[in-house]
Amino acid sequence: SMTAGALGALVAPAFAHTDLNPGMKMMPVDTRNVRGGWELPARNYVQVKDVKIGQGLPKTIASTTAKTPEAFLEQISYYATLPGLDCVDIRPDYLPVMSGKAFADLMQEGYKRAGHLGVEVSLRDKLEGGGRQYSDAEADKFWTDYLTNGGQADFCDFEMFRDIKSIRKLVGIAHERGMKVMLSDHEFGWTPSEDDMLRRLLFLEKEGSDILKMAVWANNMEDCLRLMSVTWKYHNYYGTHPLCTMAMGPIGCLSRVTGQFTGNDLT
Repeated sequence: SMTAGALGALVAPAFAHTDLNPGMKMMPVDTRNVRGGWELPARNYVQVKDVKIGQGLPKTIASTTAKTPEAFLEQISYYATLPGLDCVDIRPDYLPVMSGKAFADLMQEGYKRAGHLGVEVSLRDKLEGGGRQYSDAEADKFWTDYLTNGGQADFCDFEMFRDIKSIRKLVGIAHERGMKVMLSDHEFGWTPSEDDMLRRLLFLEKEGSDILKMAVWANNMEDCLRLMSVTWKYHNYYGTHPLCTMAMGPIGCLSRVTGQFTGNDLT
């Protein structure tokens, strides 16, 4: 009895104050509780046409994979008819090689056909799951030509871990044109540690991303759950930006359909 009392005296002061009823065991207080003065920060959302990414249920997005300009426009028209689809991810890397200006001209019609859908444009390198290989210099030239020649988009997706000077320049141009930016990090073959994934999300936020995207490869259920845990922790403790996170591969499918519970905003 005396030993237990002595230990209790040592342990109790380590916990924050909480109100207890007689007979209850001492428990640490939840620092994100609703006691007087504690308020959760307001969450940001991104307005894309009539869609608010980061508010309400997770929004849905589908990518184009057409190999010709004609099929590309037809695919966008088809997507615009699908109930429940909110955005379309435009992928020039699957099309025949064309300059950023030529693609901007093609997108004059493509943007019209998207109708109510929010339009994202992304250029994926083959190592990032894209249609073909791009050097940093080639990607920079394509994006610069696209954005400065009337290329249309509601938000642009730039791969974060390329030439940082180029990425910062492109983020600035897109924002100047009134477009939102989604910086992305793709990791094929593996899932980083939880701490590293949180660090990466905060880095994307620091570099001016309006929507944070992270895609990792789940080799097992633990990988998938780790990505989902990071999503929940960022959403509840670390930041206020909308998230687009996913564990790729068959095992990772669970992460794509649980956003309502983990805090993922776009799938």
